[in-house]
Amino acid sequence: MARLAPKADTLRALFARSGNQCAFPGCTQSVVNSKNKFIAQVCHIEAASEGGERFNAASNDEYRRNYDNLVIFCYPHHIETDDTDEYTIECLRKIKLDHEQQFLKSDFKIDEAELQKLVSEMQLYWSNIERLNQVEHYNLDSGLAMEVNGQASFDEVIADAHNAVSGIEALLNRLRESDEALVEDLNVLLELKNIPESTFTDVPYYQNPFENRNWESHNLGTPNWLLSLRIALTHIEVKYLSEYLKTNSNDNSARNKLDMAKQKLESYAVSAMHVD
Repeated sequence: MARLAPKADTLRALFARSGNQCAFPGCTQSVVNSKNKFIAQVCHIEAASEGGERFNAASNDEYRRNYDNLVIFCYPHHIETDDTDEYTIECLRKIKLDHEQQFLKSDFKIDEAELQKLVSEMQLYWSNIERLNQVEHYNLDSGLAMEVNGQASFDEVIADAHNAVSGIEALLNRLRESDEALVEDLNVLLELKNIPESTFTDVPYYQNPFENRNWESHNLGTPNWLLSLRIALTHIEVKYLSEYLKTNSNDNSARNKLDMAKQKLESYAVSAMHVD
């Protein structure tokens, strides 16, 4: 879902020629409200990513964020124009042209501070993260610094999180197996020292520190916490993707991921339970 954000100059021109109105024919919905907040959507004529409406594989990322490929719609009309049979590339280009012809001499401007915030706030933040991690890390020369990739997409981040959960699960399973082998390991040690195993047979299992070592942690705590973490990650996916699609409704790949995450969370909601 990674894409290039429109440049500030591109957005500035797009807003200036919008007349502060949705570009859909006959719609007068404002794109910036009385509090100077952007309440519409910057939409792509040819989709920004593969799987989106009207995606053109022969194009490139620079054109996809270019002024000619962008138009501002209110949310309902953004959704309506997802109908690619009715709203072809040519149709949307004409809608954009006809709308902008009405406002060629418009003096409408979006507040520059809001514009810069819209375009660069997070770009600057992630650039700073990358600099801190790759240039200013306290132990950069040790080779032990953990990577924090500010350029990673949401898909990559959530995949890393799920992989980390699987890694933790594998580690905990090894610890469980080690604890389960304690009695056998003890018996081997006793044999090396010529101490008969029967020396400890009169000790009840619940008093023997080597029997069922950390049983509750391994068999109750571990599965409960791992399941809770997996539910939380799926919940994050649903929350993020639903918000993402409000402004990127033509991203079919994201919509498919949202559908799968929703189904998984529904399954958790109706069946997940504590091991006790």
